[in-house]
Amino acid sequence: MGVGCCSLDITLEVSRYPGPDEKLRADQLRLQGGGLTATALVAVARLGGRAAWLGALGDDALARRCLEELEREGVDVSLVRTVPGQSIITAVIVADAAAGTRMILWTDRAQPPTSPRQVTEDLVREARVLHVDNFQLPAALRGARLARRLKVPVTADLEPGMAQADELLPLVDYPIVPLEFARARYGTGALRDAARALFEEIAPHGGRMAIVTAGTRGSYAVGGEVEVHQPAYHVQVVDTTGCGDVFHGAFALSLARGVPAPDALRFSAAAAALKCRALGGRAGIPTRREVEDFLAAGPVPMELEA
Repeated sequence: MGVGCCSLDITLEVSRYPGPDEKLRADQLRLQGGGLTATALVAVARLGGRAAWLGALGDDALARRCLEELEREGVDVSLVRTVPGQSIITAVIVADAAAGTRMILWTDRAQPPTSPRQVTEDLVREARVLHVDNFQLPAALRGARLARRLKVPVTADLEPGMAQADELLPLVDYPIVPLEFARARYGTGALRDAARALFEEIAPHGGRMAIVTAGTRGSYAVGGEVEVHQPAYHVQVVDTTGCGDVFHGAFALSLARGVPAPDALRFSAAAAALKCRALGGRAGIPTRREVEDFLAAGPVPMELEA
């Protein structure tokens, strides 16, 4: 079950980023759902798992489009509250195909909040894993507190500059954060050191594993007796939007299925890599069979220092 961001993404592919006051023809345009948690849940569904999004959306055409897309993908939306007169987070994403990078502009002014009262003890108890992000924090905090009491594992996608990190992190069993978050919090750009620092922070509160991701540098995980660097995999990159979200969804699904951490990280890295094949945060999300075939073929890792 996920509590967090769902958005509508307008994604443009360009040959290069435009300069000030410059007009530039886009090579592709794609309109699709996005958002940290919602995209992670779509990944869970495509990879063969069961997923439900608990949140709130407006009732306009943009919000309805996103809700219908989640339903088509197999995500349970029966827990979504519809708020008349409101809309949804909307993002404009410009993907530089040549550089393999993207920039994101977004607004959440029309997004209704998820009420903490929507997150009930019965719902959390039914979940195998609860996934949260740094949006809708009051609801995420309630869910994480309930999950900790009910012994439901919590995974979290936390971005740099988030408010209330000090309050949420002690409730998270498996934080998966970008290196930028760890650098801002611990003052290190070394992937290994950042993961160790994050684990040292969560371990006294019951946290089980800390994972720090860094794009082409892969990820580093520290927890208990496990400490491992998982390389990223070489693929033909069209757009990196949503790669982190897919990694989160694949890891949460692996966790729900009891997959050992090193195998879960490898599976998640492969799913995130394959996502890069298509424009937009969801178009390239693979099926479980595609991930298994990719791994069986012996993908080439990016051997970069952790």
